[in-house]
Amino acid sequence: MSKIKIKQEKQSKNVYRQRIIEAIVYFSNKVKKPNKTVIYKMLATLDFRHFAKTGFPVTELEYEAYKRGPVPAKLHKEITVGKDVILPKDFAEALICMKSEYGKTDGSIGTEFIFRPKRKPNLEIFTPRQIDIMQEVVDIYLEANARMASDASHEKNTPWYITVKLMGKEGELIDMVETIKLEKPIAKEIIRKKLEEKMAMVYNYAHPDRG
Repeated sequence: MSKIKIKQEKQSKNVYRQRIIEAIVYFSNKVKKPNKTVIYKMLATLDFRHFAKTGFPVTELEYEAYKRGPVPAKLHKEITVGKDVILPKDFAEALICMKSEYGKTDGSIGTEFIFRPKRKPNLEIFTPRQIDIMQEVVDIYLEANARMASDASHEKNTPWYITVKLMGKEGELIDMVETIKLEKPIAKEIIRKKLEEKMAMVYNYAHPDRG
């Protein structure tokens, strides 16, 4: 492989990685309850809505159909250590994630992790369409808590609903090609091939740099 191609692939990986970080910075600066569950659902909504319009997600994250909704499983495993959240170096340069306690409806005490931005988001790495969708997502989740965000992801005909309720695949990968209706018809085979080519270049979460 040539040095030019290797450089291009590294730059591509960095763009996808940076979009995740900047999206979280943007979301956590806008909504009232930017806990981990809400942020996960916002990322998923961003990717699902953009996929419906273009046939491609924004962040290149893959989502699994957990009981409480879609979760970016590899990202979740990367930042979750035991019962805590520890952000890798590149995330920690832009965000903090604070542990917080809250009262549940049954009177018990729960724990959540709240994202807070250290700076303004860099929106230059997003297209105008992507920024518009990010703001749509903010409008949806502006007042949401974890329960409300989870319930929203369970609504009929959402990718989570189709994966779990219609396909019976709880805990498995949400296939965007099969569960999201495109606004403009594109052959599934073409989309899947292009997705596979792009995903082959995405940052490898299995070996994060926690420097």
